[in-house]
Amino acid sequence: MIFAQPAIAAVDLVREIVHLLPEYLPGLETGSAANTEGRTCWIKSWKSLLTLLGRERAFQVAVQEEGDSALQRQLTVYWKRGDAIMLVAHSGFGSRDDMERRFQQLETIKAPHKLILYSCLKWQAAVIEQLEAALLRYPHHIKGEQYLALNLMGPQRILAAHLFTVPESGSITPGDLRTMVEIGGSPFSWGSVRGHASAS
Repeated sequence: MIFAQPAIAAVDLVREIVHLLPEYLPGLETGSAANTEGRTCWIKSWKSLLTLLGRERAFQVAVQEEGDSALQRQLTVYWKRGDAIMLVAHSGFGSRDDMERRFQQLETIKAPHKLILYSCLKWQAAVIEQLEAALLRYPHHIKGEQYLALNLMGPQRILAAHLFTVPESGSITPGDLRTMVEIGGSPFSWGSVRGHASAS
């Protein structure tokens, strides 16, 4: 099994998200996704934003909220066409352990686009290394899958975006991770014009 070109290019998806973020996070000071009500606000915002973008592209959109309390809540969004999952997004708010568990769950779902949504102000490079390590450990990748890591930094009002496209099915090597790159123009200020992002 090989995934062909995704239905929407990752850079175009990021453009749309960055353009729409202010509409869905108006004046929101969410902090660093610690154990606060900010997590609930972000989940509501991402749910609305990704639902809108999916429906604009004629996908069926399915949403799940998980967790027994506001301090544990996480979000999963699917874009579907028939029985096929075209995009899946998992939030990974909370600790880095929380984020990694959610990313490992994301790896097991077969879809052309996979998004991990998180917030990290202090350990940005370490989080990317953590995601890369998880990718190396997972042995069942499918050629053409795209992982998009989106770091929403509320106090700075910016979004950082990294992209990794699986080069071959099965396991990947450390050399393959050279293709996990920051999308050109990242980090993006919220509300930037759609045409400003460019592929690196």
